[in-house]
Amino acid sequence: MENLRPFIVLKFLVVGLVLTSFLQEKPPLKYMQVATIKSSIAEEKSLVTTYKDTLTNDSIYLRASKNDIPLYYYKKVIGEVCLDKECRLLDIIVYWNITGRYLGFELPKGEFLSKNDHEPFSESEYQRLHTLLADSSIPLDAVSFEKLVEQPKNEQGTVDAVSGATSKSVAEMVVKGAAYTTYTLWNIVNGPTMDFVSELTEKQLTPALIDRILHSPDNNDKLWALDRIDSATKLTPDLARSLLEIIASDDFYLGYSAIHAIDSVHLNATELQAYLFSMYTNANHSIQKELVKKLMQAPLLSSKVVVASVDLLNQLNGQQLDDLLKLYVKHGINDLETCKAIARILENENKYISKKASNFLINVQTDDEFIMERLNAYKKEKL
Repeated sequence: MENLRPFIVLKFLVVGLVLTSFLQEKPPLKYMQVATIKSSIAEEKSLVTTYKDTLTNDSIYLRASKNDIPLYYYKKVIGEVCLDKECRLLDIIVYWNITGRYLGFELPKGEFLSKNDHEPFSESEYQRLHTLLADSSIPLDAVSFEKLVEQPKNEQGTVDAVSGATSKSVAEMVVKGAAYTTYTLWNIVNGPTMDFVSELTEKQLTPALIDRILHSPDNNDKLWALDRIDSATKLTPDLARSLLEIIASDDFYLGYSAIHAIDSVHLNATELQAYLFSMYTNANHSIQKELVKKLMQAPLLSSKVVVASVDLLNQLNGQQLDDLLKLYVKHGINDLETCKAIARILENENKYISKKASNFLINVQTDDEFIMERLNAYKKEKL
């Protein structure tokens, strides 16, 4: 037994070293933003479609769910990103959301990014790069590759790209010491490929996919989807519900965009008109005006909208009344019940409101006894 003890100790040492090595092995570096459409582990097992980017001649890959829902695009980037040919080879995968928005990047196992002096990126530098790549407003596309660093000459009179300091004009737009890497990746992420993948998704758009994108946690994705709804888009119950939810939200610009995404063709659905007007009382003034403008585009104003709006007439301020009366004029709404409701407004103490009611009724040219009595009383009061 004594003779076996050294072997047992050695065995535990070997196992310990292997276990320690395993525990210390770092996973691939990966930095991701919020995805347009979240994918599950099951969805990740689906097949990948390859496209050829006609502008860059690179392969672009699309990962789709098992239900054929596009999830994200990615591209493998391998190459040098400095002028002296002495830097580490860049080996990275960049990702886009299906709307073309930057999603993130990943380094293959064992790979890392380094700066001019070959020092690896720190965690904060990876995070800064991730933030910079996500900002498409940075004007790095207006800077030439050669102008990224101030390039002093060495003793032999040749350009020394390694020791050159980052140009002051771009210092705030790049990771310090990694201007070339930042510049190259930013232009890949925010260059023509962004539009290419966006166009690929456009070709796959369905009402169901638009609806999924409208539930993205990122407003830029929602605006992208709203901008692509047109007269050919079928407003399914789910998609219509999503549009109405956005209009009812507190985000004015999204609500404004959702209203304008609705085409006059969609307003053939009288139920949609009714739902739109049902939001009127709780909407802010600007959205109220947009709702009325949209209803003016309807081929025929729904009777439900007429009834609901008439019930509100005596509660409206001058501008609101003016908007609704213009809506009535546009659609030729001059039935007796509506005109009687407007005639009651002639007694309003606000002269602007009563004047609007009077002008509308005079143009209708009704001979109804109730309305004529109210008009004559209004005229006498003015004298």
